[in-house]
Amino acid sequence: MKKTGTVRALIAGVAIAVVGILPSAAAQSPAPRRVQKPASPQTGSVRIGVKDQDGTGLSEVRLLLSGPANGEYITGGAGTAVVPALKDGVYRLRCEHEGFITLEREFTVRAGVYGQVEVVLTPAPPPPPPPAPEPAPPAALPPGGRPMTLSVVDYLDRNLIGREPLKESILACNPLETVRLLQMREGVAQHVHKNGDEVIYVVAGEGTVRIGEAATPVRAGSLVVVTNGTGHAFERGGKNPLIVVSTLVGAPCDQAASLR
Repeated sequence: MKKTGTVRALIAGVAIAVVGILPSAAAQSPAPRRVQKPASPQTGSVRIGVKDQDGTGLSEVRLLLSGPANGEYITGGAGTAVVPALKDGVYRLRCEHEGFITLEREFTVRAGVYGQVEVVLTPAPPPPPPPAPEPAPPAALPPGGRPMTLSVVDYLDRNLIGREPLKESILACNPLETVRLLQMREGVAQHVHKNGDEVIYVVAGEGTVRIGEAATPVRAGSLVVVTNGTGHAFERGGKNPLIVVSTLVGAPCDQAASLR
């Protein structure tokens, strides 16, 4: 009986100890945590204004936006466009308009603040002139005439000038030159050859060739070249006729009559 009472006393003590421990463990358990929802990102709007160098708003400007958000916009009649709901960050703006130089610039959106971006476009330089047309190829030379040889002394023996003031004889008649024998008892007034140079060789006599205002004495053996378009004249000196061989370079033979 004594043992039975002792066991009961031990069981009762253990139960009291357990009851005393349980409230203490319950007091030490952590309270449940509250889950916080992430804050929604802030956005802002940006007004973009595009003007020319005179301060006039430009409409129909193409705006290309890249960065945290991308988009394409067109300015209205006042030269402005409003871009809404932009996330914070750095953006690159590209402005395109016909007749103006394309411009790029950056801007920053912070904390959802309403921002303004002003852009001034510079007129594009005029296009370069078209290249000059290729020069026309030179005209093909006509075929030359027949070669010829002549003794001027023998020719003069048969065709010496008489009493006339001037005698002109055609010695060679070709598509590219006319060769004449001029015998002058009197001078030849100033004249101009528009279609070619004149090469003058003095065969006999003496006189003066006046080119412009400059007078050059000539005699047998003298050579004179008168360029195209230069006024010139002949003056005879002494008693004998002034006889020269005149070659009109570039003057076809059919013009010989008008080329004195």
